[in-house]
Amino acid sequence: MTMKELIKVAMFILLTLVLSPLLGFWIVALVGAGLVLLPVGAVVSAIFPNVRKWFEVNLLTGKVLLPAA
Repeated sequence: MTMKELIKVAMFILLTLVLSPLLGFWIVALVGAGLVLLPVGAVVSAIFPNVRKWFEVNLLTGKVLLPAA
């Protein structure tokens, strides 16, 4: 290995060590948000059982039909 390659490896290791706490924060934040949103979605789907059907029919097919006011 040449000195240039060793410097590249050392810089990569240093960059990984510096950014790992930031990456760890985002992983924990996303898992925490998922743990909160899953029960909320279950409660909403239990209270409003037709919402899922409305989303499938109106939003996922590309046709958005809003009720007339």
